[in-house]
Amino acid sequence: MKNRYRVEIFDEVKSNDLTIYSDEGVNKEYLTELVFSNLRRFSGNVRAYVFDNLKKKKTTALYLPMEVIPKKTELTKLLG
Repeated sequence: MKNRYRVEIFDEVKSNDLTIYSDEGVNKEYLTELVFSNLRRFSGNVRAYVFDNLKKKKTTALYLPMEVIPKKTELTKLLG
């Protein structure tokens, strides 16, 4: 099924939402990788989940409190 899984990543500012569609399942490790690779666009607590469009339910979830997220200046140093 095309676009079976929908990955939603969002923070407290609703205008920063990110939606990614996938044909294959998304496990916890891949979801964590997606969140950390897009951390620059979020501020505050970050939440992410994978929704299975066929079964109509959430399959994987991730909550990242702002205390563990490095500041944007530190992210630039880490990635640069």
